[in-house]
Amino acid sequence: MASGDDFFQQLKQSNDKLSDLAPIRTDIEQLTNIVSSSLNQLITLTTYDSQALYQNALQNATIICILERISKQTCELLNHACLQTALQTQIEKNTAAMADILAVAHPEAVLIREREQALRKELEKCCPPAAPKPCCHYEPCQAPPQIPPPPGQTLFETPAKR
Repeated sequence: MASGDDFFQQLKQSNDKLSDLAPIRTDIEQLTNIVSSSLNQLITLTTYDSQALYQNALQNATIICILERISKQTCELLNHACLQTALQTQIEKNTAAMADILAVAHPEAVLIREREQALRKELEKCCPPAAPKPCCHYEPCQAPPQIPPPPGQTLFETPAKR
């Protein structure tokens, strides 16, 4: 049977072994803190990545909106140009025919018209007519707000607007 002294020695050896585990426990706590901090940083960056992807999706929607407007306006301009070309060709033919008829019927009216055109040209040198208002008024698409750079990082600087 074990004596009290044997029991005490075994207890002392167990305590020595436990005190050998204390540095390991400290190392484990430090590693746990490092892993926890790294995971928090990873979560923060992943959240930022999600925001950046969403920002990119919003910007893509804006780009698509602008391209759709350009496409629609280009098609409308082409249709309008084709119509105007046909109308101008017909007007040119009709005007030439009317000028020929008028010159034969009223030669004095042709002289009066030429004098009035010369006077109008002189008047427009000092007082030009008002320019017509543009028929197209650009309406920009709604752009999403810019998100900040990722936490703890500095991105390249954007060039200043000119």
